[in-house]
Amino acid sequence: MKLNEKILYYRKAAKLSQEELAVQIGVSRQAVSKWELDAAMPEIDKLLALARIFGVTTDELLSEDDPGANPIKEEPPKTESRVPSEDGIGRFFGHAGRLIRKHGWLAGVYIALQGLGIAFVGVLARWGFKEMLTGGMIYNGVPELKGEILGDLGGSPFGSMGGFAIGFANMMIGVGVLTMLAGAVLAAVLYQKGNRRD
Repeated sequence: MKLNEKILYYRKAAKLSQEELAVQIGVSRQAVSKWELDAAMPEIDKLLALARIFGVTTDELLSEDDPGANPIKEEPPKTESRVPSEDGIGRFFGHAGRLIRKHGWLAGVYIALQGLGIAFVGVLARWGFKEMLTGGMIYNGVPELKGEILGDLGGSPFGSMGGFAIGFANMMIGVGVLTMLAGAVLAAVLYQKGNRRD
């Protein structure tokens, strides 16, 4: 008997649904289905968990011998991972964990979009500060007083306050770009991890 057939046999003998077995192991129901259909193989740590839940050794699980030669217990042994899943809170966290593994990459996309927004506001602020500072410093008064008035204001359209405002806008652009990059990397990593678990 192949491994996929044994998983199906022992699961039914233990009176567990695919969903219940998945919660106990910490995988999705689809992963259990793939194991039983021989479309995927469980990882080593998952094999150990399967053997523990079914109350058999890994040798019995992996051997091609008929499981009828090794009678299984009526009730699988209670493990630490099974106890929380018996109540509503355990089921909630099991479902939440699967959702996070499957769709957690969207958090990275959300962070990247926030970074885009910060960078956009920084670009708008830089443009606005530049327009205010250069547009507001044009002198249309008495020509004799032009040097004195502009000299009192710092002699340059970008005085110390203007330099600070432009610097702040540049900093916002930099933070926005870094946040976008971090969000994109996070989304890619979580997406790959979520696909690898199934």
